[in-house]
Amino acid sequence: RAQTMSARGGLGKDGPRLAAFGVGVVVTLFVFSLYRADVPQKFQVHITSGLSPQKTWVTDTWGRGILFSTAVSKMHHSKKSDFQLVQVFESPDLGRVLMLDEFLQTSSADEAGYHEMIAHVALSFKRDTPPKVDGPWANALVIGGGDGGSAREILRHPHVKSVILCEIDPAVIQAATDYLPTLWAHPFLEDTPLHEDPRLTVMNVDAIKYLEKANAEGKKFDLIIVDASDPIGPGIALYRSQFYKLLHDSLNPGGAVAVQGGSFVYLKLVFSAVYHGLKAHFPVVKPINCVTQLYPGGIWNLIIATTGDDPTIVDPEIVRAIRTPPKSYLKWYTAESHGASFVLPPIAQTVLKMTPPTLEELEKDAADWSIFGQPKGGKRV
Repeated sequence: RAQTMSARGGLGKDGPRLAAFGVGVVVTLFVFSLYRADVPQKFQVHITSGLSPQKTWVTDTWGRGILFSTAVSKMHHSKKSDFQLVQVFESPDLGRVLMLDEFLQTSSADEAGYHEMIAHVALSFKRDTPPKVDGPWANALVIGGGDGGSAREILRHPHVKSVILCEIDPAVIQAATDYLPTLWAHPFLEDTPLHEDPRLTVMNVDAIKYLEKANAEGKKFDLIIVDASDPIGPGIALYRSQFYKLLHDSLNPGGAVAVQGGSFVYLKLVFSAVYHGLKAHFPVVKPINCVTQLYPGGIWNLIIATTGDDPTIVDPEIVRAIRTPPKSYLKWYTAESHGASFVLPPIAQTVLKMTPPTLEELEKDAADWSIFGQPKGGKRV
């Protein structure tokens, strides 16, 4: 999910075996060769990851040997930008789906479970020393997140003064504006696009360079959301210790960051790397769970880090002040789910106790599972 290309692929195991996840959505398990002769013909249209030759299925990886597929009812948009192939299609069960370089990013059916939790948990905890000002005071930065979902959720808070959405690829912003109306939506006005909120500023620049410049000029933030891509190629920069230090140095006292943190089930090394990377520079670091249909396993992890406050303690007044359109409501976040999201199972705690991976190990692991499901010869796009 992010401002640079994602990196996912997939193969299969002991198959064929299918588990139906609703209309047009399946998880497919196969083994050995991508072109195994005894795989039934009806399954072969989506054995490889990416868009099928018939353009009727899209397949993404859920891990080594596990493929997630969704049917394509209609391709709404397809454009090659200077950075990646940007596409939006219709899925029978997932609604509008954003895809970058044929890797699934977000969908209208499942995005709230991710965007509500990454924004509201980091904005709604009780601060030991709340700002003594009247009116909006919080300044936020979103790194990546060109679909608009994170910015939309931040702007539901009346105490937010400004949001800078730093997405390197303008084609992602344009695709969201034109084809993802439920994501690129005003936080509390019906039938109004996100950019009509005057507190939002969109910048198509390299986020790290922008943050370095802002920090050098003394500009600070109260919230930074990092909608990080996978740790391959340019995306590895978002996992370096220097970046986590830059995040810390760019916050006001009482500020917080919320970082996409992989999964303790399928992306253990990402989960560990983000947690320990933040832990080296922040006094308080807490992982949370969120739910998303589109990402491996359905359970996904975000990492919240603060300058000292305990993010598990919710401020009910802040939650009550969250605004939505008159006929809408938050689907996942409540004052009760705030605290509950921090409760991780023992298996997740075990992952965090392991020695964190080096950048080389992290990148190699991502490269290893990303090649599963790709056609012989490598790159799809």
